[in-house]
Order: sequence, then C-alpha cells, then structure tokens
Amino acid sequence: MQKIDKSNLYKMRQLASASGLPISTIKFYISKGLLPSPEKEKPNVAYYDEAFLRRLMVIKNMRAEGLSVKSIKSILDKYPFKKVSEWEEFKNKAKEKESYELEEEERLATLSDEERRTEAILNAAFQVFSTKGYHNATVDDIALEAGISKGTCYQYFSGKEEIFVATMERTLVNVLNEAQAAAVGAHDALVRLGLMGLTFISKYRDLQFMFIGTFSEILGGNERMKEAAKSIFERVAQFLAGEIETGIRKKVFREVDPIAIAYALIGIAEVVGNRYLIEEEFDVIQFFINLMDFLQHGLYAG
Repeated sequence: MQKIDKSNLYKMRQLASASGLPISTIKFYISKGLLPSPEKEKPNVAYYDEAFLRRLMVIKNMRAEGLSVKSIKSILDKYPFKKVSEWEEFKNKAKEKESYELEEEERLATLSDEERRTEAILNAAFQVFSTKGYHNATVDDIALEAGISKGTCYQYFSGKEEIFVATMERTLVNVLNEAQAAAVGAHDALVRLGLMGLTFISKYRDLQFMFIGTFSEILGGNERMKEAAKSIFERVAQFLAGEIETGIRKKVFREVDPIAIAYALIGIAEVVGNRYLIEEEFDVIQFFINLMDFLQHGLYAG
C-alpha cells in the first residue's frame, strides 16, 4: 500500500477539533455521501486533507442555516463548493433573481431557517398525500416521512387540514412559477398561453391528489377547504387573465372577458390532464396545436 504524506493531513479526532463537530456527525456526513471517502494507509486508519475540512465547514454552515441533509446533497452534487465563501456568494446571487428564474438548488438557498423547516414538512406532506390521499394520511405519516417528531409538525401547523391547504398553495405557486418560466422569451400572446398550458399538463400528476382531496372534502361540507379551493382557482384565473389582457392590449386578441376565458382554459387544461393520465397514446402536443388553432380562429368558417 502506498505511503501517505501525513504532514498536512488530519486524523478524525483532529478533524473534529478543527471543525467543532462531533466525530459521529462527521462519519454520518461521510455515510450520506456529503463528503468524499478519506485516504487510508491502513484499513482502520484514515487521513483527511485541508480540502476535506473546507468542504466539511461548508456543510456545517449549511446545516446551521436549517438545510436538510437531503437538500445539502442535492445542492453540493450540482455545485461542489470548496469553501464557505462560495456558498455565501451563491446565496447572494440567488436572492437577486426573480422566483421563476431560480433553479431548485437556488430556491433552497434563499429560504430562511423557519422556511426550510416548513419546506421539509410540506415536502413530506406532498409525498404522503400523493400516495395515500387526504383521508388516509395522518400527521404521524407526514412526521415520519419528514424525519421529525409529530410535535415539530404541530409547532408549524395546527393539524392535517392546515398542512394540506399549505401543500396545495405551495404546489400552485410552484406550477405558476414554472409556467411563467416556460413562457420567458416568447412574445406572441397565444404562444405564451400554449407554453403555460403545456407546463400545467406536465405537472398534472402532481396536482391530482389536490383535486381529489379537496372536492371530496367540499362535498362533505368542509367550508375551509371550499374557501381554499376558491382562492386557488381565482389565483390561477387571475394569472391567465393577465396574459389575456396583455394580448388584448397588443391587438392579438379581440375584446373578451379575460376572467371568463381564463376559467374556460382551466377547464380545458383539466380535461387534457385527465386524458394524459388515462390515455397512454394521447398526443399532448398535437392536441395543443389544434387547441391553439381553435383559440385563434374559433369554429366560424367564414
């Protein structure tokens, strides 16, 4: 086995002292793939260089800001920061961008500690509601998925219903941001609407649990869920109406009621989303070509 130059290397105990982290924590980070495997002269004797320590300090800093191990790994896999200053520079640049311009790693970097904890709960809730549905899911399931205690969930939310509503709202924001990003660079009003519609269809699977859980609750007389659903549809309609109003101002569209047309487009998108789920050979692109033609020319033959 090749002899290692140990003059500028750390043993685990020295590394723990230099970083201010327990040995068990460092070993945990290594096991999760956040840190590279150490150099070994013997099977049970490992050495760590200065670059390893700097990477460890980046991870320590990110954890102190409330980022989960999973989030840290997703960021470092794409942006392998070599020192804390690079992480700080990354955060500052991300904060200067519009929300729809952010990559997922940049979005995570802009969140506060409390926002990240809320995010972890909502990420877990999304997975649980998507697989179990609203009625079969419990706060215990969500806490288990998030890797936190049930009590921590209740520090941020009053119960399952509030978590569900928050998950719906966050899912909506994400879809609208993606729709806006998809239309960046497109100037024709009709093309912009088409690109946004395609984004909605591509995310429809993510929205299904939301629709099913919401309407079953509304039919059961849940007024809070009814108000939440109303608010969500109004926000989507306003979002689309803004695009339609822009098309009217530019003389691309004739004078119409933007809100009425927006709700009609929502209905079309839902039907297309359902067809996309149940018809394996459904051609979404061709459908949208036909739809754009219809929106532009209508049914009138003259």
